[in-house]
Amino acid sequence: VLASRRQTGRESLPLSTREAARAALATPSRRGAAAAMADATYGASTPTETEVVDDERTTLIQKRRPRRLRRSVAAAAALILCGTAVKVKRGSIREYRLGSDVGELGEYPTATWEAVNNDSVEKVYDLEEHILVTTEVNNAYVFYKELLFGRLGRATGTLDPSKGVRVKSHAYATSAWNTFQSNLDDKLVKANSIVWVSVVNTMDTLVAGGMQKELNAMGVADEVIYWGCNSGETCDGSDGELLVGECVYTYGDDVLLHNTLLRTLLSYELPLTIVLASDLDCKTRLPVTHHKIIYAGDSSQAQFDEYVSRGGDAAWFPFGYEGVVTDDEVDELVENVEASLKAEKDTLLSYSGSVIYRKPSRVRLGEWAISGGIEEMEQLAARSGLKLDVESYGMYGMDRVHPEGPEVTWTAGITDEDSDTLQGRSYYVLSPAGDVWTSGRMIEALTFGAIPVVDETYKTDNGVSAKGCKDPALRWRQVAADTFVFVDDWPKLPETLVANDALDVEKRAARVARLHGVLRRVADDARDAILTPPKNAKTVCETVPLFDDELQQLVQQAYDYYTQPAPEGAPFGGMPWFDAFVENPSLPTNTCGAKDLSASNGAKCFDEACALPSAASFDCKAVDTTV
Repeated sequence: VLASRRQTGRESLPLSTREAARAALATPSRRGAAAAMADATYGASTPTETEVVDDERTTLIQKRRPRRLRRSVAAAAALILCGTAVKVKRGSIREYRLGSDVGELGEYPTATWEAVNNDSVEKVYDLEEHILVTTEVNNAYVFYKELLFGRLGRATGTLDPSKGVRVKSHAYATSAWNTFQSNLDDKLVKANSIVWVSVVNTMDTLVAGGMQKELNAMGVADEVIYWGCNSGETCDGSDGELLVGECVYTYGDDVLLHNTLLRTLLSYELPLTIVLASDLDCKTRLPVTHHKIIYAGDSSQAQFDEYVSRGGDAAWFPFGYEGVVTDDEVDELVENVEASLKAEKDTLLSYSGSVIYRKPSRVRLGEWAISGGIEEMEQLAARSGLKLDVESYGMYGMDRVHPEGPEVTWTAGITDEDSDTLQGRSYYVLSPAGDVWTSGRMIEALTFGAIPVVDETYKTDNGVSAKGCKDPALRWRQVAADTFVFVDDWPKLPETLVANDALDVEKRAARVARLHGVLRRVADDARDAILTPPKNAKTVCETVPLFDDELQQLVQQAYDYYTQPAPEGAPFGGMPWFDAFVENPSLPTNTCGAKDLSASNGAKCFDEACALPSAASFDCKAVDTTV
């Protein structure tokens, strides 16, 4: 009986979704390919196979809007004969577009790019990648492509001249993620491919766990389920779906039971390198499989260590560069880094950032700043003979912290008009935790040649600012303990800076000089991780679906949650479950649970009861080769 309710290996999408995806993919060439398992592509080719391009400019190819991509393809289409690739000249990273506005596997136009940065390159690695495009994935992807192999690496001197890459790249917009899962089902993803994915953005987005109609029948109206609906006069779910998925990631205990795509990836028979790009990777506990897992999030070192201790094949990446999406933005980043590395340093400490209720470390920073900290920082800058440029701008929810203050908009020092190179002209850059601990501030400051001041205030605030992560600064202490500055309480900031050479000109300069070695180590480790294929022995994974009675029990829990009594004096006067939720600044992200956002951002789900799991259990084990 147990076997009859189990499914092994890859999981299926709903039939209608699968059929639609396959219809979009059904071409003669693909059908032939589906007949056999995809071949491995990893391996080094001889250097003579790759031609070096002299131009030093590099660009991104994945994150342009589809329309812009397709215009470039359409312009080249007239030059394409019989599927021959046409080169789009971009610089030292050479890029090609294939002759269709739909990729080989039914997504964005398939592209190839290659990076060979030295005439004496010893190896060129042939790679294939699949990118499920999100903002967080793009942050990590810019780090990988532009720092490890591209122009940003050239600007910072972190390229490895002995290694080049030739990459075939498939990118999927959100609307095509079902297509990618169908590619997995049809075994079209080749062995050792690199898959870029954000766990939080691929959570199963089923409103009320797909049991909305059942809840309606029990008397729970849509207006109750979809608090804050504002896309129209009726609540049809368009406001609620994504937020329910993100919130169950925040509040749920087992990520895998709410992420069909992640289970499908881990169940894939061929080994993959799976890059998990998320600011909450520290919460993603996975079973050991034959895949390599790259945790692309600053705060995930403890999770990485735990995974490796169980025999997992894994690596750590920094979060990446935030806000760099288009080719032009990459160019701007590189130009600012180049200018910063040549500029004379004139600033002791710089920082600019927002503060909201869900950013408790920045709240504490502001409390200290306006109660005398501003004067302390300005006095320290004066003693150093350098200027100060630190500012905080307030946003929403601060009335929850101090109804009558403190002011959250404050400035210490002067505001520099040349913000593009401010980090590079600073000796120290403040990196306080936000609504999650992880951010791009550390790797960005390091790249610009400034010393990051890393936030360890979770050690003195009962872990609130760690946002559920275990010792999130661990990795940066391991690689840069003698170079970065680590502060565990904001009132100690001035004395901590003095203890870390803020007033010693020679030692301060020496500390800056060590930054290049730190960046080089981070880049070298990441490059080796991405170029080394998975090493673990084959595993098999099993998903156990929910019994009907288990599902009904979960529906009852959801009903109880949605219909709970409103607390006495509830201020929101609408949904009892919404009124009953107690806000907590230790909760990660400002997307789920911040009540002051609900009116403008649609449905919120504050409990796992709001989004039912899509499986009863999931586990993986090694294949017994002795049988």
